[in-house]
Amino acid sequence: MNRYFSVDLGADSGRCIAGTLENGKQVMEELHRFPTRYFSLRGSLRWNIYRFYEEILAGLRKYAVRYGKELCSIGVDTWGCDYGLFDAGNRLLDLPYSYRDSRVTGSLEKVLPHKEWLYGKTGIQFLEFNTLNQLIREYEDPESCVKEAARFLFMGDSLHLLLGAPPVCEYTTASISMMVDTKEKKWDGDILDRFNIPAALCPKLCFAGDLIGVLRDDIAGDTGVNRGVRIIAPAVHDTASAALAIPAKGDDFAYISSGTWSIFGTELDEPVLNQTACDLNISNSGGALGKSLFLKNVMGLWILQQSKRRWNKAKPDLGYDTIMAMAENARPFFAFIDPDAPDFFNPEDMPEAICAYLKKTGQGEVKPDDIGTISRVVYESLALKYRNVLERIQRAAHKEIRIIHVVGGGSKDRLLNTFIASAAALPVKAGPSEGTAMGNLLLQAYGAGDLSSISQIRDVVAATTEISDYLPAEEGRWEKAYARFKVIISGR
Repeated sequence: MNRYFSVDLGADSGRCIAGTLENGKQVMEELHRFPTRYFSLRGSLRWNIYRFYEEILAGLRKYAVRYGKELCSIGVDTWGCDYGLFDAGNRLLDLPYSYRDSRVTGSLEKVLPHKEWLYGKTGIQFLEFNTLNQLIREYEDPESCVKEAARFLFMGDSLHLLLGAPPVCEYTTASISMMVDTKEKKWDGDILDRFNIPAALCPKLCFAGDLIGVLRDDIAGDTGVNRGVRIIAPAVHDTASAALAIPAKGDDFAYISSGTWSIFGTELDEPVLNQTACDLNISNSGGALGKSLFLKNVMGLWILQQSKRRWNKAKPDLGYDTIMAMAENARPFFAFIDPDAPDFFNPEDMPEAICAYLKKTGQGEVKPDDIGTISRVVYESLALKYRNVLERIQRAAHKEIRIIHVVGGGSKDRLLNTFIASAAALPVKAGPSEGTAMGNLLLQAYGAGDLSSISQIRDVVAATTEISDYLPAEEGRWEKAYARFKVIISGR
């Protein structure tokens, strides 16, 4: 019986999870959890990737205590777009920037003049923090070490390198860089040339399920696991790992990978590169095992997380259950925000930013410490934004969606999922909550030969997961609310 080790890094926390297959089900155990938040260094926002590496080793030590030496494989998934720069000896030159660093502000002006050309090649939505934008800024910065770099690697790929793999980039995370040809599934030389990015900076691509290396002997000796542990690439982009762990039948579903970010999309066999998709700024992200993920980013639970962080200064014991209860008892449909407004990307004080937005849009005044009202505004606005994105995706892909699956941490948020069903007027199935880690582990099992297809993987997910069902309610009230919401977001 093979046992696998998943490292699932989100923008707020990381998890080390052991998993195996037993009687057609996946058995998982969380061994180690740790914070992953960026920090400020010399006025910029950075990721301490060496601390993440140390936490992975701590997780492996706990694995050895719990299960002994025998371990089949390890794989890391993370958020997308961010990267490390390495020299020819595979030494990291500087701590990676966070995509929330201010250096990306205004970077779209560099790429938007090439919008249709870039979209036709990459099918990627235009976001200020796309990897292409970040690298353009690197080469403009005289203090950057990018000109000394031999290559760059995305965050998960960087950690694979530190663990013992060669310098390779897994396709699903490379696909959202805006530097990959979405049809040919390779780096696009024309894009690199146009923006003066050396082709040598881009490493060889690998694919989810590939055996890419072996855990370093010194790490095995230090942590107590056996030598020869395989490094098998999951879908390194966490959204793609989560999308694989959807307990879906058929293809008439949409999904929300619900966490710090909400990724709303549907699964297709081919990318959609039509003018409608370009105009609506919908992304064709690489999926695992040959699938294409037609999706759009929504600002997600970040807004609530940052609000809680501020409220906790005055109320240290305030938890999400209390916030949810206060939101449930607050006035319905009082006001709305556009979750994707720049106001909410990284403000110093999220509740203040929400109150200022409501005042600016003529929706009334709220005090920043009115937890129930603010959280209700966030919950309802997220649900209505999902409906808006759903309509866009259906229009561009010419596909009818009949059900929404919610995976990730947000699948446990009863109030949000209730609102999603009512706002979209569609049934919602919530779970698994650890969808990303589950997808990661199942792709390792696929790479080890224990599973052989997407359908077999999803059969395991369905057999393993307890699903919560939500049905639409008060559709008339939500329809009126949606009409108001569209007016609010039309100003952007």
